Amino acid sequence: MTRRQEPVEGALEGMPHGIAASWGIAAEGQRGPKRELSLERITEAAIAIADDEGLESVSMSKVATALGYTPMSLYRYVTGKDDLLQLMFDAASDVPLASTEGTWREQLTHWAAVVRAGYRAHPWLAAIPPSATPTTPNRIAIVEAGLHAMRSLHAPGPIKLSVTLLLLGYVAMYQTASRDSVDPAVRSALRMLIDVESYPELAPLVADGVFDEPIIDSDSTFYFGFQRFLDGIEAWMHAEGHVDDPAPDLPAAIVRDGGVRAAQKAVREAEERLRAAQAKASQAIAKVADRERKAAEKIAAKEEKKRQKG
Repeated sequence: MTRRQEPVEGALEGMPHGIAASWGIAAEGQRGPKRELSLERITEAAIAIADDEGLESVSMSKVATALGYTPMSLYRYVTGKDDLLQLMFDAASDVPLASTEGTWREQLTHWAAVVRAGYRAHPWLAAIPPSATPTTPNRIAIVEAGLHAMRSLHAPGPIKLSVTLLLLGYVAMYQTASRDSVDPAVRSALRMLIDVESYPELAPLVADGVFDEPIIDSDSTFYFGFQRFLDGIEAWMHAEGHVDDPAPDLPAAIVRDGGVRAAQKAVREAEERLRAAQAKASQAIAKVADRERKAAEKIAAKEEKKRQKG
């Protein structure tokens, strides 16, 4: 990604240092020894640590040690770990976004494959939530490529942007969901904890072993979900971009409200009592049916004996 080499007048005002540094327009720091390092070397060292040991292992001290410098040496280039994470996020997002031919679906699928490759190369990328507004050059290049893939799609620009950000979120979410590191003891206990009374829809799947093994990061699973997104977009286009029905706008406060929580608890308890009553009713019905069946069998047996004697 080509970055500006000279600060843009007024562009630095109020801009976080890490974002400005990713664009190559950050003012140089004054702390530290003679400039012998570079942002690129620092960022590459931090990415190498994250790739090998996880994002939680990245620290200014560890990066400095990997480079053979003291932690204070880094502060001429970055103001702290937040800066460093921003630079890592952008640098790891530098993926080959060459344009391809084909339908908008084919081009978006290729685009998703390239973006996903970046997340698979650097699994920790998914741990840094992307902003709804991309702010660094490589993240903006990804969005630009997504929009370019949809250039033949007859939809308003804001809709295309929403689709691009939605699909980016799916790629990151899938990578996060694929890191299935549940303890084997917990995995085994889920069979007992997820019972049919409390979880009538999920329990049968768990009984069949759906959670017995870690969920595999497979291409088929990823593209099944991705293509369903595209199906939805295509269906929307065929409906001539209809306006969706208004969705309920519920305030976030409802999840914290004591009255709502108490009501939800009461509903769950009532549902459990209902399920228990339904089970009892089913047992009673089965008992009556069994009794009637046996009575009918006795009558039939008596009739058969009479017939044989006659």
